[in-house]
Amino acid sequence: MRGVSLRKAATDDASLVAPGQRVTRVGKPRQLESVAAPVTSNCAMTFARPALLVLTGVLLAGCSAERTAPPVPPATAPVTSSAAATPTSAPPATVTVSPSPTAQSAPTVPGQCGGDGLTVTAGPLESADTQRHVTVSFTNVSSQPCALVGYPGADLVTPAGGVLINVPRRPANAAHHLTLNPGDVATADVSASAIDATTGKPCARWGTLVVTAPNDVVPHTMNVDVPICDASVSSVG
Repeated sequence: MRGVSLRKAATDDASLVAPGQRVTRVGKPRQLESVAAPVTSNCAMTFARPALLVLTGVLLAGCSAERTAPPVPPATAPVTSSAAATPTSAPPATVTVSPSPTAQSAPTVPGQCGGDGLTVTAGPLESADTQRHVTVSFTNVSSQPCALVGYPGADLVTPAGGVLINVPRRPANAAHHLTLNPGDVATADVSASAIDATTGKPCARWGTLVVTAPNDVVPHTMNVDVPICDASVSSVG
């Protein structure tokens, strides 16, 4: 009977529990707890589903837009082309300046031979048939070159120094121009006839030969006598 009473009591308690409440059995007298059970109705579910679908579609569209949006290219400055091409400046011309050759000084013209730098000597008198001749030598005894140009002066003089004849120059195409280095020798020839051409007899007068070097004024007396008939002197050579 006790068991039946308990079940009945439980049943009675259950009948007193409002919907949404549960009975908690503990060692103490039974108490009723209110359980907030979600109450849904067909009407609420009907409105919730379309809203959920719309929200889902918006989210999907946003994701799709983010995935498919093309990247925006970086802004670049517009390229403008000139109608006329700017002429390219030619590279500067390279001018090679060659150093001018050093001006060569004109060769030094040697001075005239003469004075103490020149010795004048005569060889022996030589005979060939009726001709007589003597060779006169001019030697450069200085330490510098010197020049001899043209004819030497020649005179035939008496023992007392009186001039018998100024020996004329022998005709030639041109007078020689000689440069004598130290020690060099030039010569000239004095010739005469042992026969007087006007009488056909031996030349009656002879003179001592006195020679002056070309372009010089110093006389040099030679130790030789030469007939004065038809006497002549050559240029130096």
